[in-house]
Amino acid sequence: MVAPYRLYGADLSPYSIKVRQVLQYKSIPHEWLLRTMARQSEFARFARLPLVPVLVGADDFAQQDSTPIVETLERRYPEPSIVPDDPSLAFLSALLEDYADEWVNKAMFHYRWTYYADQESAARRIAAMMFEGVEGDRTAAEASIRERMTGRLHHVGSSAATAPIVEGSYARLLDLLEAHLSDRAYLFGARPALADFGLGAQLAQLLSDPTPGAIMRDRARRTMAWVERLDRAAVQGPFEELPALTPTLAPLLREEVAGCYLPWMEANAAAAAAGEETMSVDLPGGRFTQAPQKYAARAFKEIRARYAAVAQSDALDRLLAETGCDRWFAPRPPQQDTPAPANDVDETTARVDEAHATTEFLDPSQDQ
Repeated sequence: MVAPYRLYGADLSPYSIKVRQVLQYKSIPHEWLLRTMARQSEFARFARLPLVPVLVGADDFAQQDSTPIVETLERRYPEPSIVPDDPSLAFLSALLEDYADEWVNKAMFHYRWTYYADQESAARRIAAMMFEGVEGDRTAAEASIRERMTGRLHHVGSSAATAPIVEGSYARLLDLLEAHLSDRAYLFGARPALADFGLGAQLAQLLSDPTPGAIMRDRARRTMAWVERLDRAAVQGPFEELPALTPTLAPLLREEVAGCYLPWMEANAAAAAAGEETMSVDLPGGRFTQAPQKYAARAFKEIRARYAAVAQSDALDRLLAETGCDRWFAPRPPQQDTPAPANDVDETTARVDEAHATTEFLDPSQDQ
């Protein structure tokens, strides 16, 4: 009998949803525990930072940070795998998952806390969760949450100047996914990969909010069906081969990964390394400026190391060259060692810095 896990999370946290869906897909026994005020002391026993998700085992092993959590689950429960056997596809899945975490998350946070209807909806749902079972008027709590989170928009680079960039990227992503998902159930074929859960979780949040949700329902019905499918994901067949995926995957890599995510990641990493207070980069729609994010700088280093560890693949290298992604990954250094997997003992929480924390809500009674 496999010991069950406890997952402390929130329905409005894309990172919590990512982990929950992987647990469900792998049929791993677990208990979904909302991070309520009543559960705060219990949550604090395991959380090094006041952020969700936190995965706790029966032995009180605890881990934070959704990607390392999912990597741990994949090692412990390898079937059904969310990593394609083809190393090229495995790399592309990791690339799209990081694109979701570091770039698409900006759209999620921007819409949720920029537009009044979205602010009201999110604040109401967060307060209802946090004070579950507590009678009384939550108006003050909702106002506190709204004020707190709107004050963090600048941390992800959301502003009046960058809104056209972020919103244009979201609309473009929906159109690209509509084409890619026209004849397949998941991003890499008939079974979900890591990228499905990472990207799908961000889009699930966008779908749940009034403004971006209306946009998705209007222009991306297949994408919406895929997002909803991930809550009951199942193996329907094999992963496809890279040549079969390329016609509709290439535009996504060209327009979004090479067009927005990688230029932003490079500029961010350079600014973080130089100790600069702001970073700027020209992207489709204008110039994107914000304070550097240390977490994203580390993620950029890690995704480049993943590429260096992939065995020589002419098909992958051609795809990266055709889409313009190669400038961030080529040339591949010779005889690179595969990066060691993260330890099951949680040594990854320190990767979560204040910039990543801005997209997750905290206890509004605490200062952070």
